[in-house]
Amino acid sequence: MQYTTIAGRQVSAMSLGTVQLGMNYGIANREGKPDATKSFSILSAAMDAGITALDTSRVYGDSEEVIGAYLKKNPEAKKKFFITTKLSSGLPAGSTAFDVEKALISSVEASLKNLGLTKVNCLLLHNPADMTLHGSVTANTLRCLIMQGMADIVGVSVYHPEEADLMLKDDIYQAIQLPMNIFDQRFIKSGALERLHNKDIHIFVRSTFLQGLFFLEPDAVTDPDLVRCAVPHIKTLRRLADKAGMSIAQLAVSFLRNLSGIKSLVMGADNPEQVIENASLFDANPLDADTLHLLGNSFDDVDYAGIMVVLRRPKQ
Repeated sequence: MQYTTIAGRQVSAMSLGTVQLGMNYGIANREGKPDATKSFSILSAAMDAGITALDTSRVYGDSEEVIGAYLKKNPEAKKKFFITTKLSSGLPAGSTAFDVEKALISSVEASLKNLGLTKVNCLLLHNPADMTLHGSVTANTLRCLIMQGMADIVGVSVYHPEEADLMLKDDIYQAIQLPMNIFDQRFIKSGALERLHNKDIHIFVRSTFLQGLFFLEPDAVTDPDLVRCAVPHIKTLRRLADKAGMSIAQLAVSFLRNLSGIKSLVMGADNPEQVIENASLFDANPLDADTLHLLGNSFDDVDYAGIMVVLRRPKQ
């Protein structure tokens, strides 16, 4: 496992995404939300694998509370984990500055209470629209949160390259979390990833496996939208993985790890064994130029929007 230093903490190349600890999540997840014992085992497996970064949010069910209970039971983990959580005012445009500031601070205070902490290492706006929706109030409040010692750094969780470019207009934002994978190369092709790297932004990447879509058995997919939008590309991905002599998981991780500027990949796990398996993917050698070229040019026609419509459906 490789590490980088952010705000005085060692941050591992893999961050454990903890949405699975708080709710049913992932199109390929057949195990459902784990109980407390299993959740603690997942977190312990992360520590044992050298993973030092956790990603959570108040909207991930009771994920923050689960982490808080684990940290209370394992106080040494507080010194090791770099914890990122997210906040949002939840207020519409036109709300008063007082109400927006109060809502943002209340959101952070609730997260700190859930986690049993006095400070989180990284706070991300969960809704990128909050950067502009309330004028300068959000940015000013984030500055105050840092000054008051409630966070080390702040940033934004984004969905589209143009939101990343908007973030770069204010130097308060030092971190970003964005979706990227072999099927979704928008941030690469648009140049946004390079622009973020050039500004020394701490880049965290989610959706490495596109919520587990990469692991679906193509011939077993029955959803007509996925048959149209995803199945042909999953078959191509399998062929390229076979050609490279590696698993789909290894190919997906290695593709992102080859990119400059990425500090950590946020990857969830349904069980402790999956944590260990995912962590082992970071020990592989970089991809060769020919494989990178194929991966960069074989998925330009992926209907990413169509796939996301399916993935955003409520999980039954």
